[in-house]
Amino acid sequence: MAVPTDRPCDIAAERATLTRRHGIDLDDTAAYLAALRPERFASLTYRRRGDRPCIQPRGGFPTAAKQRALTLALDEAGADFIPLTVDSHTRHNDYETAARLLAASEAEGRDLLNGYPLVSHGVGVTREVLDGIARPVSLRHGTPDARLLAEIGLAAGITEIEGGGLSYCLPYSRGFPVERALVHWQYVDRLSALAGRTDAPVHRESFGPLTATLVPPVVTAVVQLCELLLAAEQGVTSFSVSLGQTGSFEQDVALASVLRTRAADLLARFGFSGVDVRLVYHQWMGAFPTDQALAAQLIAVSSAISRLAGVDKVVTKTPEEAVGIPAVETNAASVRAVRYVLDMFSDVVPVTSEVVREERALIDSQVGTVLEHVFADPAPTFLSSVHRAVLGGVIDVPFAPHEQNAARLLAARGPGRRIRIVDPGEMPITGDDLRAERRLRGASDDGPLWAGMLRDIRIMT
Repeated sequence: MAVPTDRPCDIAAERATLTRRHGIDLDDTAAYLAALRPERFASLTYRRRGDRPCIQPRGGFPTAAKQRALTLALDEAGADFIPLTVDSHTRHNDYETAARLLAASEAEGRDLLNGYPLVSHGVGVTREVLDGIARPVSLRHGTPDARLLAEIGLAAGITEIEGGGLSYCLPYSRGFPVERALVHWQYVDRLSALAGRTDAPVHRESFGPLTATLVPPVVTAVVQLCELLLAAEQGVTSFSVSLGQTGSFEQDVALASVLRTRAADLLARFGFSGVDVRLVYHQWMGAFPTDQALAAQLIAVSSAISRLAGVDKVVTKTPEEAVGIPAVETNAASVRAVRYVLDMFSDVVPVTSEVVREERALIDSQVGTVLEHVFADPAPTFLSSVHRAVLGGVIDVPFAPHEQNAARLLAARGPGRRIRIVDPGEMPITGDDLRAERRLRGASDDGPLWAGMLRDIRIMT
């Protein structure tokens, strides 16, 4: 049996290889972070957030000037977290292409990258981009190997790093080996644990939406909880599990509850004390309406759900989501709109109903079964057990492009737009839970399964 233990990795050798050309020193990074204002730390912002969710938009531009303009605009609009979203070439460790397109963007005055090339800009420029900001900055990317990104980001004063060896590998890459991604993210977790202050640790966040395409709640929860435990093994003491809007209010509320309860129970079970766990909600990550009025309504609805689900942070969208990267002004306006909706809900009490209770019980049962299967694996380390779970289809993310993902699990929507498991593949779901899934899905008159799935994928448009 391989269960999570306090098994910190040795990062010295990898650091010597990764940072040779960039002159980054862990002691210098720790000193720089120690000198930052308390308001710059994500972990402290969560502790002081009050009774409404923190607001965090997405956003990244190739040039430092445009990223600075976005940063100032989002700060002025009232975002609680400032994003720094990385471009696709940097995400795939193609730093040479990112640098070339950055130079062309600057020379031609047009954006040739879909985000901020952090490695190309480096520490000094990025510190200038973030200078004077009294809010935490969150690194958003989608990188299976984020070691260098994390080193530069931390040295530049970024105090929250999103991602994980599963959530930033299976949905974002095709051939990057899952085991290698897990090992590289072990390094990021350990680096985060060492760089932060004891009273203001670097915050880590997993990515819950995954492919955002008919992902059953059990899959989200298992990935999130595995990444939480992998981070805790490396000494991370501030961590967020997250979920994407499913399309069903009841499943969102139920899944949020399961994530909170299971996270606390598992940390206590395996002896990881003092880990502050937060819950993040991503507004709809699937196909967006092209009609901006409908898109704005979808954003307002998901803002209300985040409040009613009692999450700690909501990651926002803009009405331009369906057509491309939003303009600075649109992104800032969306932040103000989300803040307005959240402020309209005061003194919210936990929301429940018979449907929510039924969904919660079913999700919790499925999560418990799958996790116990992973814990019972005879591999020598928990990381190896998680890797073997992916290879064996025990962890199976629908529509993930990765060649090591089993792609056997099938899901469809039932009444109330709730996501139902049609075929679990190799995921160990009990017979009772599968019968419950079929009962809750009910009779389907949508024709072939593939036709219904296509309608389900575009359900919010």
